[in-house]
Amino acid sequence: MSLDTSEEAWRTAADASTHRDEARQFLRDHAGVAYHDRELADAVMGTAWAERGHGDVTTTDALRDLVDTQFLHDQLDELVREGHVEARNVPTARLGDEPYPADWDHVTFYTTTE
Repeated sequence: MSLDTSEEAWRTAADASTHRDEARQFLRDHAGVAYHDRELADAVMGTAWAERGHGDVTTTDALRDLVDTQFLHDQLDELVREGHVEARNVPTARLGDEPYPADWDHVTFYTTTE
């Protein structure tokens, strides 16, 4: 079902959030530090990766967080293409004792370029 843009429902609806602005602002507020997408999703979308740890994604809440994080990841990629954010793939072997899933060979970290 389509919605006519002259309808009250369309005209009074809130803009859809992509979390781009929030992620960009978070990275600006924390310049000099790089974060991976799950950390950013916790900070700007309210996901619960830090509480859950980095184990398997098997619960409904974890699956929802995974979808949200992938959506944010796509937005971060857009910010990278636009030059607002820099991304680097860091091998997990260089990350010390951080609890990343065993099958991850690298983690993509993001930081501001501004």
